[in-house]
Amino acid sequence: MESHGVGASPQGVRVLPGHWRPHYPYEHIVWISPPWVSQDYVWLDFPEAVFTERGLWYLSHVNPSFPKVHDDPPAVEWQMEHDGIAYQRSFPDGVVLRGWAGVVSERAVGLRLTLGNGSNQPLTRITLQTCLFLRAAAEFNRLTLDNKVVRVPGRGWLPFGLATMAERAEGSYRLGWRGGRPLAELPIIACLSSEAPRLVAMTWHRDTLSLVGNPNHPCLHADPCFPDLAPGQEATIHGHVFFHEGDLQSFDVERPWEALAPEGGRQASSR
Repeated sequence: MESHGVGASPQGVRVLPGHWRPHYPYEHIVWISPPWVSQDYVWLDFPEAVFTERGLWYLSHVNPSFPKVHDDPPAVEWQMEHDGIAYQRSFPDGVVLRGWAGVVSERAVGLRLTLGNGSNQPLTRITLQTCLFLRAAAEFNRLTLDNKVVRVPGRGWLPFGLATMAERAEGSYRLGWRGGRPLAELPIIACLSSEAPRLVAMTWHRDTLSLVGNPNHPCLHADPCFPDLAPGQEATIHGHVFFHEGDLQSFDVERPWEALAPEGGRQASSR
């Protein structure tokens, strides 16, 4: 099994460093192909954005509505490792962001992000956007929320739009961009195929802050958060992208995210 996808056959999960928007050379895009025979792929904006109490720390593109704390950073190349691909980005004040992605099973890609506070000020309220963009996978790229599903207490799996209408907020994970009501009982969001009984799903496990769908873009988000970081501290969060061949009920029975979930949640430690 290929750990990072280089030289892999058309069948089997592959992970490759990629680009989406060449005019934004500082983005980090992971191309991921499904385990079934397909020329399609999804791409992960890894991350799309990092917010702190000081403002928008990092953005992989340009949005005039959200001015950034730092100027556009230089490009940082992916590094090929024995078990995947990785990068490290350093900001002018000493904050460091490291990312890793690699194949961890026949149907799953592991994700890891580490944030180190090398500045002389605390970093607090750290939230991220990690967009799984589905445009290049025809079976997942419908412009709708009907094919995005989350699990709601007492009601099972529901389409995202219907789940947001629940009267009671009895879940543990929020639905909505950078927040929303705690409506989902599991930190995972899935997109159902329009071609066959199969799906792609994403989670950051206990580090998930919110689950997001967008009817105007073919994407889904499991967006994570970091603990507050004092100067000299760092923290690492772990996530996964899953592919499942079978219906939603069999995915719920198998629950592959439980077998791969890291122990505990995010914790800050001294560097």
